[in-house]
Amino acid sequence: MIPMDTTQRFLIFINGNRGPKANHETTDNRLHEKDPTGYWYDIDDTILKRFPGVKPLYFDGHHPVSSSQHRTELNFAKSYFLSRFCWISKRSRWVMNKRPNPEGFQLRVKHGQIAGENLINYLTSKGIPLEKVKIDIVSHSMGYAYSLGMFDALKSKISFGKLLILSPENASAQGRDWNYFEEIWQYGSRADDKESDAICYQDGIAPQVAIPGIENVPFSKGGRIYIPSSWPKNKKGFIKSHHLLYYQWFHEIKPGDRGYFELPK
Repeated sequence: MIPMDTTQRFLIFINGNRGPKANHETTDNRLHEKDPTGYWYDIDDTILKRFPGVKPLYFDGHHPVSSSQHRTELNFAKSYFLSRFCWISKRSRWVMNKRPNPEGFQLRVKHGQIAGENLINYLTSKGIPLEKVKIDIVSHSMGYAYSLGMFDALKSKISFGKLLILSPENASAQGRDWNYFEEIWQYGSRADDKESDAICYQDGIAPQVAIPGIENVPFSKGGRIYIPSSWPKNKKGFIKSHHLLYYQWFHEIKPGDRGYFELPK
């Protein structure tokens, strides 16, 4: 007789910066059972349909621009303005604020560690044995650093499923041992190679680079997934290539395509 699988699975959504109006705020690391701000539009609904019966949980990974590669709102504005004049160029990389901000990144990691402890407290309060828990993580932008902090707090206590990283900010700053995950995919615009779009069509909010170690993930279990080259140019750009409102291409990844994911049947 095959033993019944009693694993309880949770899908964690971690948002990034919530925009200029919230720039003075910093996350309180609270756990939410519903998206408290509408940040995810319908991305979370699309993903949840592929995880039937899995409970979603939400954490706010928002931090001020000072923790990002832009460092100041003025730097952000200058980069945006200059990118508008680089429409024929793939070489004007200097207009992007790509210098890593390790201190800002680590600040978000530390807040993610607090969130991981809060998740443990939540599960314990529900009487759920940690050894019976598996979590999948979806992060966007600044949420990538936050997800690493959660991983650090949970890796010795809880098992992991899929890690879906959407347009990570400061992506090259840190990685982890991706062998803990069943799958790991990084989604976003393409930069710094022969297939890249011109600068004005790339993600300028979080200039995209590979997260450390993703090139070593087995081909069938992960890698980088780019905005399709056929995607209309009026749906790409400094902001649009990053913002979830323009992430419709993500919904169009079909079964059998690289980067498609779902729970095993």
